[in-house]
Amino acid sequence: MRTSLLALVAAVLLLCLSPVRARAWDPEADRVVAQLALERLTPSTRAQVSALLGSGVGVAGCPVMGLDDSARLVSCLHDQRADFMRDLPYPAVPLCGAVPPARWCPNGRCASQTLKRFIGELKDPATPQPEKVLALEAVAYLIAELHQPLHAADNADRSGERVRVTLPGALKVKANLYTVWNDDLVASAIGTAETGLPYVRALADAHGADWSRGDVDDWVAETHDVALHTAYGRLPDPPACNKTPGHPERLTADYFAVAVPAVRIQLAKAGVRLASVLNATLP
Repeated sequence: MRTSLLALVAAVLLLCLSPVRARAWDPEADRVVAQLALERLTPSTRAQVSALLGSGVGVAGCPVMGLDDSARLVSCLHDQRADFMRDLPYPAVPLCGAVPPARWCPNGRCASQTLKRFIGELKDPATPQPEKVLALEAVAYLIAELHQPLHAADNADRSGERVRVTLPGALKVKANLYTVWNDDLVASAIGTAETGLPYVRALADAHGADWSRGDVDDWVAETHDVALHTAYGRLPDPPACNKTPGHPERLTADYFAVAVPAVRIQLAKAGVRLASVLNATLP
């Protein structure tokens, strides 16, 4: 009996400490990032992107329609051999303590490291065209997704999935913290990619020079800080380290007033950085 109990406890701990498997931000978030990036490409880079996406070369059954369609491509690739997101964890860095990358990016295999590999493939002139097309779409997708704050943080709660919340004005538990940041806040921040583009464009125009600096690791660390100080830190009753609240968090209008601008900034940063990467790899 004792052995069985210890095994059960070990299994639960392993589940709690396991990195969060890849999930996707609202598709409108991915689309607005790509649309903003396209506006910021140099003429030469824009021509190369158009040539790659218009080549007709891609994964069988999953035609590439455009850079802002990368989320649809990932969904289409699900469980195929070319599905680069299969079993791929995000770098969900724990909120508390100095945790080595081996814990949240096991064997160097996580979304941030995969993004670096695809950037290398996109830059390499020897990369065959089909692989380069996939790399282009993957880079667009991963840069957007790595700016979702709860893809870069965890508090032993599956990046907020286990944190129950009520939305402002709601009487019953309606969601969890992860889905609020993944869906509700995107809808509040931009609506659709088309209606949200002016918001993120204005931010990019004002801050783009600063935001284009740094590398993938810097961006993940920065996104983690947004999760730490805003997604979790602004909760009415911020959870203790590695402890999921035993009661629903009642999100307020004040929480949304801070979180909505944070989402717009994250989307603008992602668009600026995607453009910067593409301009550097496809000059």
